[in-house]
Amino acid sequence: MEIKRRQDSQESLLLKIPTTGMIKEQSMKIDREVVIIYGYNNSGKTSFLSVLNQVFYHKLMENFLLKREGELAVYIPTNRLVLSKAQTEDVKLKDLEEFIYYQRDAQDDYNLHLKRIRDSLMSTEVICRAVARAVREIFNIEIVRTEGRYSDGIENVINIYLNIIWAMLWDRDLENLTEKEFKELTTEKRIYVLIDEIEMFLHVNIQAKLIGSLRKSFQNCCFILTTHSPLLLTRYRQMAVYNIEDGMLYPVENELYYKDLDMVYDELFFVEELPKQIREDINYLGDVIMNRTGDPQKIKDLAKRMKEEYPNLFRKYNKIIVKASYIGEESGIIKKDERASGAVPNGSRVSGRHSGNGYERGI
Repeated sequence: MEIKRRQDSQESLLLKIPTTGMIKEQSMKIDREVVIIYGYNNSGKTSFLSVLNQVFYHKLMENFLLKREGELAVYIPTNRLVLSKAQTEDVKLKDLEEFIYYQRDAQDDYNLHLKRIRDSLMSTEVICRAVARAVREIFNIEIVRTEGRYSDGIENVINIYLNIIWAMLWDRDLENLTEKEFKELTTEKRIYVLIDEIEMFLHVNIQAKLIGSLRKSFQNCCFILTTHSPLLLTRYRQMAVYNIEDGMLYPVENELYYKDLDMVYDELFFVEELPKQIREDINYLGDVIMNRTGDPQKIKDLAKRMKEEYPNLFRKYNKIIVKASYIGEESGIIKKDERASGAVPNGSRVSGRHSGNGYERGI
């Protein structure tokens, strides 16, 4: 793992990913605040994040043995949400070595780990207030009791926040933690946060705010996320996006910030925006408008079919339908004049001008 300094003082990390299961050997450069990986089911998203976590684990242990500072990472498999009901004690770790081993072993019983850190951290007033504040900003609700059980989406976000806070404060005296110390640590300490399927259980309105809220709370952290959500790819500017196919990452170079979601579905997720017949109909109407001529009866028939079978698409493309219908009607008039007189008067042309009731003819 090679660390480079960027000119804007942000760390750039070059990671060597080994061949592991379906994940292929490759390099991954991390030089953005947020990295998102998307792809089909069984394309390797969760596997890649797990391998990446192992890369961080082995490198941190190597640096510890060599008495060098290493990069801390926390892996949050968000899709596991059931908390253990076991009685727990505070996790007392005497040094970094114990922390490293605990992080590794916690994956074997992640539910118990969640219960441990929740019991420990949420009994600290400073942390409890911080989590409640985050939930209020993201969900616009107040947490009135820390021991309660909330919706899966809220529980998911609470677990994400507590995992990050625990990775930052595992070696701190929580009983005497002040607001000032907490704010300094959570805004200045750098941790690589790996979250699998971050959108799990979350309404799209919450998804749209989540990355920005996490970045606001943990300003020096780098977030590496997997997702199935097209919305998440478009709601944060300083972000690198990768598509994963058969265990291999491929960077997405397109500018995605607030990009039209229909285009994201079509270009990145290969979901057709329109049924095949409607797409052909819309293309025909576009040709009518471009060429300023068309079959009025065909235009009328396809408009009628679209209105009856796809009323939402009829409303969406209503302006195109109105303009093409007008041109089709005018084409019919011109053809009728041609049959009557044999020609269209020289210098005449048909053009469309939008009015309150549609398009008016201009000569």
